Amino acid sequence: MVKQTLAGLVEELQSGEPGPSTLWCAQCAVVLGVDGAAVAVFFDGTQLLRHSDPDGARLDDLQFTLGEGPGLDAARDGALCLVSDLADPRGSRWPMFAAQAVDLGIRALYAFPLQLGALHLGALTCHQRIMRRLPPRTVADALVLADALTQALLSAPRTEPRLWKPADLYRAEVHQATGILSVHLRVPLASALARLRAHAFAAGRPVADVAHDVVAGHLRLPRDPT
Repeated sequence: MVKQTLAGLVEELQSGEPGPSTLWCAQCAVVLGVDGAAVAVFFDGTQLLRHSDPDGARLDDLQFTLGEGPGLDAARDGALCLVSDLADPRGSRWPMFAAQAVDLGIRALYAFPLQLGALHLGALTCHQRIMRRLPPRTVADALVLADALTQALLSAPRTEPRLWKPADLYRAEVHQATGILSVHLRVPLASALARLRAHAFAAGRPVADVAHDVVAGHLRLPRDPT
């Protein structure tokens, strides 16, 4: 069993063994003293995901569906996004995400970028069910793990990544569905993805599920009237 210590988690990433696994994320949450942790990585438009618990998966899918959230900002901007109270309306940058995350029972979210210089790979995101400001030591520990994740990911060949199995590719169907909708709706890819997200949000379904229906031919979105 991997030691539930900061050094143990870093050592596992450096060992060459497949990871980070669901177990790694769960142990990461224990070490950092949070309720859950997730890793989202972006390679050539494909998102790969590991999460410690169902809440981590729900939060990531919610951010992807709405196109907003601390994890997306951290991955895009390469900056920390530490939100100690998602229910606080003052200055919220993600009003739709925050409201729905609170409905899921999540009160705090902390996102740490996976980056090396100008290269942004994704984010390590942690969540809690209570309002809480992370202690500086915990923030420092999370940054150590984020750096170790970044180094491990960069050392894995993209054509045959040792950290991920093909079955773990996340939302591949979303990108396929986006292309199908782009052709069918006669709109750019960005607009097609926006339509896919909007339909998922209105239907109260995960984007990945709606994308599956599009790819399978069970769902066709109507074209906008011209």
